Amino acid sequence: MRTSAPPLLAIFRSRLQGDLLARIMLQPDSLTVTALAKAVSAPVPTVHREVARLEDAGLLATRRVGRARLVSANEANPATPALRELVLVSFGPRQVIAEEFAELPGVKKVSIFGSWASRYAGEAGRMPGDVDVLVVGDV
Repeated sequence: MRTSAPPLLAIFRSRLQGDLLARIMLQPDSLTVTALAKAVSAPVPTVHREVARLEDAGLLATRRVGRARLVSANEANPATPALRELVLVSFGPRQVIAEEFAELPGVKKVSIFGSWASRYAGEAGRMPGDVDVLVVGDV
């Protein structure tokens, strides 16, 4: 089983930008810059700069709570729903699972089922907190 780069990676500035947008756009809660850096395995200063770029572009919103800077999707931007869909296609569970299982010997097919499959099929609802995966093959 082989996988390629996310299909829409070229429209994002970098893989890091896509990963950050996925972490932010695909969940309802705000995250700190430090938590984002840890989640995408990148240095805090790099994530801070990328968040600033995305905020300047109107894609993200930040607010301060004490010393923490919380980051969330800018829901006031009319492009946010469409961007969320693009991020889901390019960096969501389907792409991540394909990448993770691509090099595992004996895997013939990997399928997502459950609530994430419902979201991919267009069913409205909150982004799920887990991913149900079916792996077929000699693993």
